[in-house]
Amino acid sequence: MTRRFLSTVVWLAVGHAALGVVFWVFLQVPESNVLMLAASLLLVMAMIFVLGCVEAFGVARAQSEKRLLAAAGRAARRAPLVVLPLAGFAIIFWLTGVAGNWLTGHAGEIDAWIIATTGWTRTAGLHAALGWLLAFVCFGVGISLAVSQFAALVVDGPQAAGRTAWLRRGFGWRQLVVTALAVLVGIWLPWKAAYWRPTSLPPTWVEPAFAAAKLAVLFLIANVAWTVILWTAAREAQGTSR
Repeated sequence: MTRRFLSTVVWLAVGHAALGVVFWVFLQVPESNVLMLAASLLLVMAMIFVLGCVEAFGVARAQSEKRLLAAAGRAARRAPLVVLPLAGFAIIFWLTGVAGNWLTGHAGEIDAWIIATTGWTRTAGLHAALGWLLAFVCFGVGISLAVSQFAALVVDGPQAAGRTAWLRRGFGWRQLVVTALAVLVGIWLPWKAAYWRPTSLPPTWVEPAFAAAKLAVLFLIANVAWTVILWTAAREAQGTSR
């Protein structure tokens, strides 16, 4: 299992790097005419397909040690289904963003109401707690639901979208805890160091080399965290598939 887990980490890291290359190419396409717009659309479709293949094969690796070709074929066939969890997560991301902007825009009114009704003036902790709550809903609940749905789609096929089992698993405490902790410890906290560098670094080739090595390590850690999230959802889906 350890070897299979590590191979999945490598697979996801390579796949996400390839996805980043396609995205970089997409950014370089000037949308100046119909042909360029068509090229941009094709690149977006390619990114979605590559993302689906990468994540679907990661799910398949969590379930079986053998028949890699069969798993790869199933991953490729069901890769386009990734648009469903992507759309669901996009809606949650948008809603939490709207809620966050509303709270920020009405912070003064909220403070005034709290002071007038309770006399409590130390509201900074409340606003921080609300911000963390929205982050948990978006990147904890949102990602948990998205990977739960996608794992169900990979395991059971398109018919899984009409069932509620993936929804129950997405809200399950174990998957929520694993997802939230993996995002916090494996992605958010490490990437806080993205701009850090020792002050003693000389302004020569050493500085960009250090930055590249640091980003590579952070990228690898993020993929380990994502593997944990994906495997948890895949194991839950396999255990309750029907």
